Amino acid sequence: MTDTLTPTPDVYVVVAEVIHGSPVAPRLGDHLYCSAECAEHGVRELVSDLSNEEGGSGFVLPHEGRAIGCVVTRGGRMWSVQILARSELPTI
Repeated sequence: MTDTLTPTPDVYVVVAEVIHGSPVAPRLGDHLYCSAECAEHGVRELVSDLSNEEGGSGFVLPHEGRAIGCVVTRGGRMWSVQILARSELPTI
C-alpha cells in the first residue's frame, strides 16, 4: 500500500534574471538540488560565473531563509540570482 498523503519532494533550481539594464533571457544554473540549503552552492557558482563573464562584482546574502545573489556588471546590468522550487516556476 502506498502512502498517498506524503507530498512529492520538491526540486530546486537557481535562476538569474536581469533586473536593471539591457534585458537578456533568464539564465538557469547547471544543477538541480534536493533542498534550498543545497542550492546555495548553485547561487554562489552562478554569481561567480556571471561576474567573470560580464566583468562585474557580485555578492550573496541570506533573505527570508534562502540565499540570494546580486551581480552588477561593467556593462550596466544588474542580475538577481535566486533559488526557486519547481512548484514556484512559472508554467508555460
